[in-house]
Amino acid sequence: MSDLFKVADPAEQPTGSILLLHGLGGHHYDTWRLEVGRKPWNLDETFWPAWLARDCASLAIYVVGYNAAVSRLRGTAMHLTDQATSILARVNAESELAQGPLTLIGHSLGGLVIKQILRTADSMARYDKRSAGFIERVERVAFLGTPHLGSGLATWGDRLRILVRPSSATASLVRNDPNLRDLNNWYRDWANARGITHLVLTETQRTSFLGTIVSPDSADPGLANVRPIAIDANHSNICKPSDDTRQIYILVRDFNVRLIEKPKPLEDALVERLVAAFDARASIAAKSETGVERRTVFELCPSAETRRGT
Repeated sequence: MSDLFKVADPAEQPTGSILLLHGLGGHHYDTWRLEVGRKPWNLDETFWPAWLARDCASLAIYVVGYNAAVSRLRGTAMHLTDQATSILARVNAESELAQGPLTLIGHSLGGLVIKQILRTADSMARYDKRSAGFIERVERVAFLGTPHLGSGLATWGDRLRILVRPSSATASLVRNDPNLRDLNNWYRDWANARGITHLVLTETQRTSFLGTIVSPDSADPGLANVRPIAIDANHSNICKPSDDTRQIYILVRDFNVRLIEKPKPLEDALVERLVAAFDARASIAAKSETGVERRTVFELCPSAETRRGT
């Protein structure tokens, strides 16, 4: 089952939306907070999507929920491709996400789901307008400890499948799986061609019991002009900053602040200088020959034209 949960909604029309996707064994709320179980998520000060709502007040923020059990002994989980199709359908059905730029943030398996969602949407775009609109509006993607080439832990689970009974989601994460390599190669070409902005965070610490979950080489998607940032964190807490002064949160916040920044209009003084220079250098005859009129300057600077009342 796939679903969307709204964390924050601006008072006015949002300038964009953020969607966060948890990873294997994760939860739509608990993945993004440090003190799980102590308080309801909306009262938990460690639930950092709420910090984004505070610091990026014009953005709508959603968390995506889906079944992602590690083992069939603990629950269910669909294969990567099926899960992506299911989530895409749910996102496309949400009318409030039908406009405005989008940022997608994925932890672990969530990053792979994001890539597969985009690949599925790209293949559907030729006949489905909502999928075409979705991929047109995705501007930024953040990967937090995502195993682009699979995980050694999943490989061990595959070898011990009689005892562990890995879920379909776990089975799709086997190290050097050809399907993951193919997905990553497709994503490199697609993202580079579209100029998608990325944030890639990689873990450097071992977990106490399982060791390093995603090695640095697997956490690097190999995108052009994108340098992964090593974080002093393990696979679990790379998505759980303890407070808003931690590097993880600062980087994610900065990454999303760019979504609400808009180009500043030309200052009136600059427009006036352009007009004065145009009038000084061009005669009426010259303007007639070139087909360029003084009015053109203001048409190229509509904000200044409005303020002048012309």
